[in-house]
Amino acid sequence: MKNIKLYKKSIAKAEHTEPYTTDIGPKYTRLLTSARLLKKDKEELQQALEEIAAIYNNAPCGYHSLNDKGVFIHVNDTELQWLGETRTGFEGVKKITDILSAESKKKFAHIFPEFMKTGFLREEEFFFVRKDGSSFPVLINATANYDGKGNYKSSRSVVMDISARKQLEEELLNSHRDLQRKNDALTIANENLFIVKREKDRFMDIATHDLQLPLVAISMLSETLLKNNIQSGSQEERKVFDMIHDASLEMKALLANYFSASLSDSGKMQLFIHEIDINVLTNEIIDRYTPLARKKNIQLHFKNNKNFLLFTDRECCTQIIENLLSNALKYTEPGKNVTVAITGNKKEVKIFVADEGPGIKKEDRHLLFQRFQKLSSRPTGGEMSTGLGLSIVKYLVEQIKGTISVESEYGKGSVFTVHLPLNNEYWLTADSR
Repeated sequence: MKNIKLYKKSIAKAEHTEPYTTDIGPKYTRLLTSARLLKKDKEELQQALEEIAAIYNNAPCGYHSLNDKGVFIHVNDTELQWLGETRTGFEGVKKITDILSAESKKKFAHIFPEFMKTGFLREEEFFFVRKDGSSFPVLINATANYDGKGNYKSSRSVVMDISARKQLEEELLNSHRDLQRKNDALTIANENLFIVKREKDRFMDIATHDLQLPLVAISMLSETLLKNNIQSGSQEERKVFDMIHDASLEMKALLANYFSASLSDSGKMQLFIHEIDINVLTNEIIDRYTPLARKKNIQLHFKNNKNFLLFTDRECCTQIIENLLSNALKYTEPGKNVTVAITGNKKEVKIFVADEGPGIKKEDRHLLFQRFQKLSSRPTGGEMSTGLGLSIVKYLVEQIKGTISVESEYGKGSVFTVHLPLNNEYWLTADSR
């Protein structure tokens, strides 16, 4: 008993840092040293626990533990800060489903029971909902703790806020989409370039072939006049001159169309806008095509009830009317009629070209104004058709700020209508847009 009292006294002295006395025996000296070491170990352990707690709470990632009901047992400060929550009223109270989005709740309800059995969760994405209602994506990895009987006790979960990663993924996805769009556009451009090259090759083949015919005709007919003794002013001479006229007219139209087709490809067409009398211009064109109409025994009519002066490009108008009139004569049977009419009002002039040809089938309508498209209807006098005329007409009409429409009944003929702006003010406002 005396020894025990002496030991307690020695411990008490040690705790109060009293000076070490030499009257204590060696045995008690060792005990005193052990007590001091125990105290030091306790302090170091406490310090280590505090450091671990600081690391746990201030880690760059979230940590939490859940019981078998999904209730938070522990959660670190990082995760609480993400959620805008405080520890009070959170640990032991809230379930993880309280902070999950609707879609994530469904996912958790499916995954959690399986997790309690297998004991691990790997790289699962969820959406956490903050106290203010906003949400952010997280990635969770977890392991399970079990008791001695193998029953689930709690989880150890590591939570990573992947908002920055998701944003980067979205930016990369948008960049990929943008790159894909550019790649698609480049593919389309290459395809269009191939088509344009193929059309140009075809264009050159057609131009070479088509221009040879009227040139050969003019050459042969001229040779006939030079070598044969054809009486001047005779009917035979008149017939040859008519044929030369038709061939030169055809060649002129071909050259004009090919030139316009080339300009439509390059986009470098230059317009010369000035005032013209559309009635006078149309009458001049009809005079040029009257011999061709007579040759096919077609009645060519011109109707106008008023003179219209409009600001436009004369060459464009000429080529538009010539192409429409040439087509009308090509596709009209002998003995029938082709009519050109001009009407208008204060805003626009309408140029109508009507024929009594075969009309246009419904299945051909979408091909009408496309280049090199030949319809099922064929010219009635074996005339040549390049498939360029109407595409050129549409291009030129658009160049001079107009529109073109067509009405047709198969077997009864077609009416093409060109709408052109009448006054100069339209051009001024159109150019300033």
